[in-house]
Amino acid sequence: MQKKKELELTRMEIFQKEQLILAKERTILSFMQVGLASIGIGIIMARFFEEFLFRIIGFALIILGSIEAFESTRRLRKKQKEMEILKEELRKAI
Repeated sequence: MQKKKELELTRMEIFQKEQLILAKERTILSFMQVGLASIGIGIIMARFFEEFLFRIIGFALIILGSIEAFESTRRLRKKQKEMEILKEELRKAI
């Protein structure tokens, strides 16, 4: 009986960790979405506005958006690896 409770507790802990990781993944994906939107706005500003200031702001948005998109990709891969580890722990617990 004690072992069954421990197994249930372990499963519950794993599922809680999984929920947390999935929430973090959604947050990371929204940061990636903001980065890609920044790139798009930057391209529009750099391409269609003639004033020098708008072009500088456009290029800055492209650079910052690219950095955010690449950083989000890196963080997402890290969270996906954590999820794989949790899946392995769940398989062992069952």
